[in-house]
This record gives sequence, structure tokens and C-alpha cells, in this order.
Amino acid sequence: MEFLEHIDRSLLLLINGFHSPFFDFLWSEISKTRTGILIYALIIYYLFRHNSFLRGLYLLIALIVCIALADIISVHAFKNVFERYRPSHNLEIQDMLHFVHGYRGGLYGFVSSHAANLFAFATFVSRIIPNKPLVIASFVWACLGSYSRMYLGVHYPSDILGGALLGIIISLVIYAIFSKSDIGNTSMQKM
Repeated sequence: MEFLEHIDRSLLLLINGFHSPFFDFLWSEISKTRTGILIYALIIYYLFRHNSFLRGLYLLIALIVCIALADIISVHAFKNVFERYRPSHNLEIQDMLHFVHGYRGGLYGFVSSHAANLFAFATFVSRIIPNKPLVIASFVWACLGSYSRMYLGVHYPSDILGGALLGIIISLVIYAIFSKSDIGNTSMQKM
């Protein structure tokens, strides 16, 4: 276990150590939810452009349910249960980290809610949209957003990995449930 913790810290310090004013700005902006508005808007546009209004609405609601569950579960079933300090609040490592604008996040970090939400989004999009560029863009966005959390020093790589896995699992479960529902039999099939 100590070996894994050592790798976790070493990777974090490596990622966080590549800082510059440009990267501080870039990764800080990428970490903000509002920065993803373009990709979210493209997905919503696609859902309604290639489906009836009701089908598009149904798919959008299913996508929102995935993200909401990923967010709630990441906090209440993981962060509040495991109570693993973020690196930014860990006395053993916090002084070795570079922080952007003093941002340190909340107290606990396992699992990353950003990673859970972003990968829930990307995974669900991959199940309901056959447009490969949009699917790839969704996963690239999930990876960039997750990386930003390590750059900012507020998550260990294992927090990100745990959050990503949680988001993927939640999306696959929600997709399976919705696709087997009466409405989902016609709505959730790939277009």
C-alpha cells in the first residue's frame, strides 16, 4: 500500500510541478464547469437535431440523471465515507505543491467529483450518440478536466481514476436501466 501511495504522490508532484503562468491560467479555466459549455451545447443540439423533441428530451434527462448520480454518489458514498484528505489539505504534501490563486478545493478528495461527472457524461454520450467526433471530444474533455484537477494540486491520480471509474459504471448502469424501460426501448437505441 505504501508503494501505491508513493506512486500516487510522485505522479501528482510531477504533474503539479509543470507550472507556468500560462498553464496556471489554462488548467484553472479548464477546471471550471463553464468552460465545457460549448461541448454540452453541441451534445444537446445533436440530441434535439437528430431526434423528435420528446426523444431528445428523454435522452437529455437520462444524461442529467447520470451526472447528478455521479455527483451525489461521489460525495456522499465516497468523500464523506473515506474522508481522504486532498493533497492540498494533506500536511505531508501540501507544502510541496503549487496552487493557482490559492485554490485548494474542499477537505476530502476521494473520489474526484469532477472526474466522476465528466466521465459519466462522456460514457453516456458514447452510448447514445453515434457521432464519433462528438464522442471523442467528450472523452478528451473528460481527460482534460480530470488532468486539470491534478495540475491544480487538489486531487491525487487515484482520486481521478476512482472518479472516472465511478462515472463510467454509473453511466453504464443508467444506460442499461433506461434502455430497458418502455420508453427507452425506442429512445435509447443508438441513432
